[in-house]
Amino acid sequence: MAADLSTLYDLLDAPLVHQVGYSMGAIISLIAASRDRRIGRLVVGGVGAGVVELGGVDTRMLPNDVLQQALTTPDPATITHDGAAGFRAFADMIGADCTALAAQAQVVHAEPIPLADITAPTLVIAGADDPLAGRPHILTEAIGGAHLLTLPGDHLQVPGDPCFVAEIIGFLDA
Repeated sequence: MAADLSTLYDLLDAPLVHQVGYSMGAIISLIAASRDRRIGRLVVGGVGAGVVELGGVDTRMLPNDVLQQALTTPDPATITHDGAAGFRAFADMIGADCTALAAQAQVVHAEPIPLADITAPTLVIAGADDPLAGRPHILTEAIGGAHLLTLPGDHLQVPGDPCFVAEIIGFLDA
């Protein structure tokens, strides 16, 4: 998916882009920014130390098989893992393709990302109660010159915080 972004930037003949990604999109954005110097400013959210320690979303808090099962079960009422139930409810609410999300969960990125290669000014946004973005300072410290913004809420609440979009726009406009 990171290679797809670079191909898109080629097709658009974009000499400079600002990249924003959340959760899985944050992992894709980090990989892209480690390879593509056209990314001038980078914002990633919903991720933390798991990126540094596991190479992706923190599957210690929500194992891939549990998420995959939650996304494919015909009866969401049977989901017992709170985090997985929340993801399924969110996916259903926005009309996401649960089969595609389950397939992605099966092959989630889990190898080192060369974070030290990221040259774009970077903002890391994490929810204070987001287990998937635990210890975000570890990620922030691994990206030279990155800044950390912690907002109240969990993984699904942070993007709805009124400060979320305002902080992103302010960072990108800087």
